[in-house]
Amino acid sequence: MKKYKHLTGRALVVLLAGLIAAPLYAQLPSHLRDYPLAQRRTSGDVIAPFFNGWIANEDGSVTMVFGFANLNSEEIVDIPLGENNSIEPAQFDGVQPTHFPTYNRFGFTGMQERGVFAVTVPADMAGTEVVWTLKHAGHSYSIPGRATSTAYEMSSTPRAEGSLNPAIRFGLNGPESSGREGAMGSRVTASAGTPVTLSAYIQDRGERDQYEVGPFYALGTEWIKHQGPVGAVPEFEQASIMGRQRARAAGEDAASDSNAWSEVTTQATFPEPGDYVVRLRIDNFTAPDSQFDNQCCWSNAYVPVTVTP
Repeated sequence: MKKYKHLTGRALVVLLAGLIAAPLYAQLPSHLRDYPLAQRRTSGDVIAPFFNGWIANEDGSVTMVFGFANLNSEEIVDIPLGENNSIEPAQFDGVQPTHFPTYNRFGFTGMQERGVFAVTVPADMAGTEVVWTLKHAGHSYSIPGRATSTAYEMSSTPRAEGSLNPAIRFGLNGPESSGREGAMGSRVTASAGTPVTLSAYIQDRGERDQYEVGPFYALGTEWIKHQGPVGAVPEFEQASIMGRQRARAAGEDAASDSNAWSEVTTQATFPEPGDYVVRLRIDNFTAPDSQFDNQCCWSNAYVPVTVTP
């Protein structure tokens, strides 16, 4: 009985705290409601650009990696390329997303979508800042990408137990890419409301011979709208699947001795005519030294799609 009363008392305290907190938040001046620890709004809040880090390349160039956070709890936002969504210097403009979903992940990243795109600054432009600006609902934020702080330096070398960024091709004999910058596939043409097949080939990579893991892992995939008409969100037959799920569906273990190229496909239906870009993210998060929180190990690729009426 004492235990019951104790639990009931705790529940009452939590309930009262919630009832008090909501009115207090409403009474705060508007400029204080924008603090990072303030309660999330359902809409009308910040779409924040993030600089995730930089990678020093062997040729002296630097790859800068960017992501974003949609601070709204419900509002999915589209910000077309232009004054409200731009990158300086202008030669790097146009690769950033225009579509900003909401996320509520567990762990360190929370509402962030990390490593959405990357740009490579040539060696002869060493020291150049790449600045991404987003404006929405009266908010304007610019984030500079700088290759100056070691705290932001990233690496493409093998992880603690040999994992590397997985590889993507749009044809078995086509060019291969890995990492956040990714490759752009050939343009696909579709009709509004009619499903079209999007496909790619993927391969796990790693140097795990000296470790008691792997040696190779089933890969996870996610198809995501990257750019496109405002408010038009394509439907994917299976937007995402984790590596363990893919292996289980094939009757296999998540770890295997083969890293053969595997074809992945989805049926995409676009609701409106226009030009879209779909991002394909592949990951080997089934590996013990790989996870989204620490920027390892996943790769991007992009598919341009022209949708006619």
